[in-house]
Amino acid sequence: MAGKRKRGEVTPTQATTQNTTPSTNGKPISAIAAARLKLEAQLQAQAPPAVDGIQEPPTSPIVEATTDYSASEFDDEIPAPTLIPKNLKLCTWRNISANILSNTPDEFAIILEKHQTVSFIGCLNVQVLKGAVNINGANIGAVPKRGGGERSWRVYVPSTHPITKIRGLDRVNHVSFVSCKEPVPLQGISPLFAGIWAAKKDMGRSFDFISESDTDPLKRPLTPENAPEDWLRAIEDITTSSSASTLVTGDSLTGKSSFAKRLLNRYLTGMGKIAKAVPSVCYLDLDPIKPEYTPHGQISLTIVREVNLGPTFTHPTTTISRGGAREARNETIAAYPLPISNLTNYEEYFISCVRSFFQTYQTLTSSPPSSDGIAFPRPPLIINTPASLYTTHFPLLTSLLTTIFKPTHIIHLGNTTAIDPDTAEKLHALTHLATTKTNSQLHELEAQTPILPPQRTEEELRSMIMQSYFHTSSINSNELGNERAMKWTQHPIETLTPWELCYQETQTRMQDFTAFLALFEPLHPSELCTALNGSVIHIFSTTTTSSSDSEIRRTPKYGIPYFPADRETRMVSPLPLLSSPQSSRLLCTALLHSFQPEEKIVNIIVPKTREAVLRTLDPEATVLVAGCCEVPEWAYVEGAHFDAGQQVRAGPVVGGGGGGGTVGPWVESAGVVEGMGYLNVSRRVRRFLG
Repeated sequence: MAGKRKRGEVTPTQATTQNTTPSTNGKPISAIAAARLKLEAQLQAQAPPAVDGIQEPPTSPIVEATTDYSASEFDDEIPAPTLIPKNLKLCTWRNISANILSNTPDEFAIILEKHQTVSFIGCLNVQVLKGAVNINGANIGAVPKRGGGERSWRVYVPSTHPITKIRGLDRVNHVSFVSCKEPVPLQGISPLFAGIWAAKKDMGRSFDFISESDTDPLKRPLTPENAPEDWLRAIEDITTSSSASTLVTGDSLTGKSSFAKRLLNRYLTGMGKIAKAVPSVCYLDLDPIKPEYTPHGQISLTIVREVNLGPTFTHPTTTISRGGAREARNETIAAYPLPISNLTNYEEYFISCVRSFFQTYQTLTSSPPSSDGIAFPRPPLIINTPASLYTTHFPLLTSLLTTIFKPTHIIHLGNTTAIDPDTAEKLHALTHLATTKTNSQLHELEAQTPILPPQRTEEELRSMIMQSYFHTSSINSNELGNERAMKWTQHPIETLTPWELCYQETQTRMQDFTAFLALFEPLHPSELCTALNGSVIHIFSTTTTSSSDSEIRRTPKYGIPYFPADRETRMVSPLPLLSSPQSSRLLCTALLHSFQPEEKIVNIIVPKTREAVLRTLDPEATVLVAGCCEVPEWAYVEGAHFDAGQQVRAGPVVGGGGGGGTVGPWVESAGVVEGMGYLNVSRRVRRFLG
């Protein structure tokens, strides 16, 4: 049977014709054809000799591109290079009987010599029985608390962050490590929290001693905590003044937050007779992507009174300043929402927020005297800046330094051994500003770059912080009655009862807030309901909404109130909502659960620690700000993870088969997803049988 010839295949007749010379054809040829034949003759002369009398045809990219691709499927795949993990030393203390004072299921007491370091993974309460130790910049001594026993310190050491080193400061130090309850018990509703704490191999305690990364039974990428020597010298220099202001800047992944945390802990604990401990520190966090004491999507000014010995998801929230008596805990005194996507469209708003923060800081009265009778005029200020302010918006940084901040110290973190031209230019500008305009001391410090890829990405860490925030149930004292510790609810967020806010006045109910302020990309008003549903919002209180009531619009179908975009920029500006610090503040972060258009109701979910805020909302001064946070994908699948965990704990179903439980509106079974096509639409195959 005759078949179609494949493209690029040469028949014997054509091969004979191609091998003939122009003289055998007897027909004249053009100059172009003659040049082509001459070139082919040169190529044939350079070709390798024929094998068994058969000349190999020259390769052609056209023929190679049109050959059957199935032949490549049988080629042997080149194996990817295997990365050999490096064994990293995490501490210098040796686990021998001579160095152990007590070893029980609840307590592990050791003898730690000067400059020796010991490391654990998990959660533990630290008590210094004799001498003094250093934990992440905090100098903790064996000083008994008045009216009670020894002071304890709660330390969180998950595998998602560098392993903390506890260093001995005196010649001989006796330290006790006490087991505690499981921290942030959210692994049942999120796989991000699974496998990050102790493996429970040391007598069932909540922490495990670990000396090398290879000794981890779960084989996680553990890295040691590293503090360069120039960091320690700069911190000692800065903490000699109890009222200094320090600004930390640098590129991403240089250790800005780590340095600020060490500096804060040194302020709160002091350094013996060299530097006295201060009762509180003001922490101005201008990084909306990786804030320290709040969920992402906002910048804040926090009065810190507790030593920071854990990652952000162990303290995702603080108390809100309401005036009156001060409590011995961390307190957010001012906060503003800010989108994490881009600062370009909100530079004026950012400057206004910074100016408002600085005015609030300057109005702080002197701190009350400490236990030893020492009074401090004003808490020291630590300013943590985002990486984009150094890389993309460096002129804005220099403007803030000269017009608002004028800090006592400027910390620049970067590569001090190999400086590129861009970094050199920025360093020259900072040096000029520090010497001529701000009268600041510039510290050029080595960056703290990660040794290995982290166990969790930056996006996953933000999800963990936000998830920890929404599941916070209370802030109570720990088992020893000294250090405050948070508690979390382990049930999915869908089990929480939503709060109902009326967005349009009806015959039976008044409107509970003014409007939505959408700080995301411009979209049509008819799409606002879809964009808001299932998103994270900020509840903001301000007194300037009354002057903007005439500008409020409503969506055509559901009547949802919103602030329109500017006609020229096509962006929604948050500037009209800013007023004095005393009348504008961010109340809390909430999850928009759903809309009830028939009742003109919007359902929102807030943590239990923030429910009191919703009971005192002023409808004429409340704005719901959207578009500052990432999509909370974790909230959509908590129920599915919880049900899957329940089925695993219950064991296999008799008779086989999986559980027949229902899934939430955002979750679908794997079998249904596999049968979907483009844009999650079921495939429909049309068959022609005629």
